[in-house]
Amino acid sequence: MSNQDLAQMFLDIADILEIKGVQWEPRAYRKAALTISTLAVDISDIYRQGKLMELEGVGPSISKSIEEYIKTGKMSKYEKLKKEYPIDFTGFRKIQGLGPKRAYALYKELKIRNVDDLKAALEKNKIRGLEGFGEKSEEQLKHNLESFMKVREERKMLGYAIDYFEDIVGRMRKSELFEDVEIAGSARRMKETVGDLDILATSKRPKEGMEFFTKLKDINEIIVKGDTKTSVKLSIGLNCDLRIVDGKCFGAAMQYFTGNKDHNVKLRKIAIGKGLKLNEYGLFRGDKSIASHTEKEVYNALGMDLIEPELRENTGEIEAAQKRSLPVIIGYDQVISDLHTHTLDSDGANSLEEMIAGAQRLGHKYIAVTNHSKSLRIANGLDEARFSSFNKKIEKINESSGIKVLKGVELEILKDGSLDLPAKVLREMDFAIGALHQNTKMPRKELTDRLLKAIQSGLINAVAHPTGRKIGEREAFDLDFQKIFEACKSNDVSLEIDGYPERSDLPFDLVKEAKSYGVRFSLASDAHRTDQLRFIRMATAIARRGWLEKKYVINSLDYRQFLKLKR
Repeated sequence: MSNQDLAQMFLDIADILEIKGVQWEPRAYRKAALTISTLAVDISDIYRQGKLMELEGVGPSISKSIEEYIKTGKMSKYEKLKKEYPIDFTGFRKIQGLGPKRAYALYKELKIRNVDDLKAALEKNKIRGLEGFGEKSEEQLKHNLESFMKVREERKMLGYAIDYFEDIVGRMRKSELFEDVEIAGSARRMKETVGDLDILATSKRPKEGMEFFTKLKDINEIIVKGDTKTSVKLSIGLNCDLRIVDGKCFGAAMQYFTGNKDHNVKLRKIAIGKGLKLNEYGLFRGDKSIASHTEKEVYNALGMDLIEPELRENTGEIEAAQKRSLPVIIGYDQVISDLHTHTLDSDGANSLEEMIAGAQRLGHKYIAVTNHSKSLRIANGLDEARFSSFNKKIEKINESSGIKVLKGVELEILKDGSLDLPAKVLREMDFAIGALHQNTKMPRKELTDRLLKAIQSGLINAVAHPTGRKIGEREAFDLDFQKIFEACKSNDVSLEIDGYPERSDLPFDLVKEAKSYGVRFSLASDAHRTDQLRFIRMATAIARRGWLEKKYVINSLDYRQFLKLKR
């Protein structure tokens, strides 16, 4: 069982109860699902500690269902409801515009149970004739399905999986059966989604080490077991390869199993051009190894600087390393704040005090609380009066708190490009981020001009999740980013890098392009609960993948420097 599996079961229950017209239960199950899906530890560990009822949204009934599932592998309420509604709600939830009631309508009329059934029905144009759909709706569903199919493969959001991966590696280290244990592959490059997990290790007792590994609670199936390589199926649905290598070539193996294919192919060509051979065992001249102990040795022997793992995507990093012109990218420890968070005063799950405490635990020096503004009613946005009251509370906390709190707002950019709060209110804010949430299907020029008007208003500090994408659910907005980059530079407006896993927005390639315009960036978790504050790490990873040095990231400024930012 994984946290994500359990969360999806609760979301299925919520969807079915909503279809049945139940009033309050769907919200309760969705709240519990959100809590469980963002936990940094396994739900079964929390159960063993007797702390299920301490989780946000988990009451007696839901707690009993969790306990039943942990003990038996089944949940009677879920099984009963799924018999009545045999629909793949989990798959349909990932397709924009296909909520539970529409999914049920498709099942009721056409017996569409899953994504494959939907695809077949769309290919035959069967949906346009149904009440509540029509030809235009059918074409939009086709488009949304295509977007979903691009990422349908068994991939997981790294933001949710990284804690799970590191827990496995942590237990391997504690076993004392391994000298070195490290994550490699796309997870080490901090790619937004991962299709598998690669672990490299050294051990003087490899047989015992492999035996220990295959008996971990996270292993569902052993695919291949050997003395130096074992492949397993993890409980979260991904394959994992553990390779035990000679300590003398650990660095070469880490290099080989970290870079993407194109990066590694180019390195091997460079090696060949120098009369050398590069593989997972080292860099060789003939049969003699000339570099293998560390990655730095390997890169240096090829005539280049060490390339950080996040950069190994063949986007110019090799050429820069050869010229000794690689940027010193921002370190994870240099990000000292979080510039986009929410409390229960809008659509968050925790109080202001709880979010502050969570930020303190992560070592932040300050945090921006950016609740939604009034026009985003679905998120319980705050009006002028509520912001005034909330900001007074922040001012009082700042008188004695060890961590400083910025008065902030995630501000709706309205359809005509005007802003959701008066200039007088915005000038009282320490940090205002403009956001597009509504009416985003406008033509490219109109949507771009709308965003440009907000950027040029002189009233916002940053643009929230600029592309608006949600991985596997919603495509990016159709925007002219060159114009946006120019406007942000000219108006001292930062672009946000939102580390919330589904968003991962701005994507790293656009970060790198925006950097060339001289744009600065604000990093954010977009946390709606304390557990999600950890997503600032994912935002930092994207900043690193986008080649950002510390000077481009405003989260690296100390509190007094930050307050001097122009607006």
